[in-house]
Amino acid sequence: MVTLEMSGFCINQNKSIKNAMRLIDRTGLRIAFLIDDKKRLVGVITDGDIRRELLKGLNLESCVKEIMNKDPFIIKEEWDETEINKFLKTKRVSRNIPKHDFRRIPVLDKNNRIVDIIFASKDGFESYTKSQLKTVTKKRKIKHINRVLVVGGAGYLGSILCRKLLEKGYLVRVLDNLTYGDHGIKDLYKNPKFEFIEGDMRDIQTVVDCVKDVGAVIHLAAIVGDPASALDPEETIEINYFGTRMIAEICKYSQINRFIFASTCSVYGASPTPDTKIKEESQLNPVSLYAEMKLKSEQGILELVDENFSPTILRMSTLYGLSPRMRFDLVVNTLTIKALMENEFTIFGGGQWRPNLHVSDAADAYIKCLESPIENIGGEIFNVGSNDENYKIIEIGETIKDDLPQINMKIDETKIDERNYNVSFDKIEKQLEYITHFTVKDGVEEIKKAVENGDFTDYTNHKYNNYAFLQNNNLQVDIE
Repeated sequence: MVTLEMSGFCINQNKSIKNAMRLIDRTGLRIAFLIDDKKRLVGVITDGDIRRELLKGLNLESCVKEIMNKDPFIIKEEWDETEINKFLKTKRVSRNIPKHDFRRIPVLDKNNRIVDIIFASKDGFESYTKSQLKTVTKKRKIKHINRVLVVGGAGYLGSILCRKLLEKGYLVRVLDNLTYGDHGIKDLYKNPKFEFIEGDMRDIQTVVDCVKDVGAVIHLAAIVGDPASALDPEETIEINYFGTRMIAEICKYSQINRFIFASTCSVYGASPTPDTKIKEESQLNPVSLYAEMKLKSEQGILELVDENFSPTILRMSTLYGLSPRMRFDLVVNTLTIKALMENEFTIFGGGQWRPNLHVSDAADAYIKCLESPIENIGGEIFNVGSNDENYKIIEIGETIKDDLPQINMKIDETKIDERNYNVSFDKIEKQLEYITHFTVKDGVEEIKKAVENGDFTDYTNHKYNNYAFLQNNNLQVDIE
């Protein structure tokens, strides 16, 4: 066993709970080791310990030693591998090793100073020095967080994101009111790492219950899209703005400092210079209630930023592609399905710029944020998309026609969407090393194959269209 003083993962027992949580967030270990003035271990505390005590009313500025575990598991530096394994197999220790995670156990020298950390799982243990920990946390072998709450996880994007999170080994909890049903996630119910809670994101008690024992919250829930948001403006304001602000406040209070919010490039609206690339700090000009409430939500969330609370705003491009909760009210999907089923489609205007993003690539952006050091994403706004996927609407139509040359493409100059924005994605590509893998042509091809397989015989069904569904069913809430 290579030994090394683990001072970078320790905090003095007289520091505040807020200081301890900041250390936990920065190291990504989900635990802090508490030491006295002589650097001797006196206890440990986890992010879960802190969050549970805060919900019991403990003040964030309280001294961390008030709630530390004064009798943690420890391993002696002189123990060999056989002795360590024997210790880990004792009933007291083995029953406290989580099923889907590691138990982090400090290794102490003869002076009770931490020299190493053992990561014990049901399958055995691994030992890492301080320098090695930086590598394994970056590579996600040791997770920054274990359980993620996805608010709106049954929707078009959420149902894809949940699957990707599960594939990566996360525990996933979903809060959704199932406005559109559960066909997007029903096949996940038997997965032991998946948990579903049916409920309303506007209900405080429901949200408080949902955030217990989670390390990050991804907030996708909203009445989505300009037409759907316009059906009942009062309800849209309540859900898309006030509901979002409430969830963010609860996360801040609970010290769930990774909070990722789904915003939209629609906040750029009618750009005065549409041929110039729009950056995150560019002028904002929303032209719909949907975009205005997303912008208000961004502002409300960023007002909560402090030394610990580190929310991230993702301004999403217009999505396309297949999803278990399919939508045909998104431009690429709409034009493609009309071309396939009706042999024609209509372009309104055509000169407007619009960034496009495959729903699978969109899900990857949220995972990038989960797995990035918190200091790289805290308080940041990112445009999400690809510089290669900025198109004028007419160019999208031409891409579809190239793939389906027999169809008829019509141009209607009498109805033109005011939204017009050509977006730069340099920041997310450089700062988070984010890249996309799909193109509009790929999206057209996969929808084409799905139609050929008979997956969408009735694409006009209201369940594929947010606005039509809400209008037809007189429903006011959409968790997407």
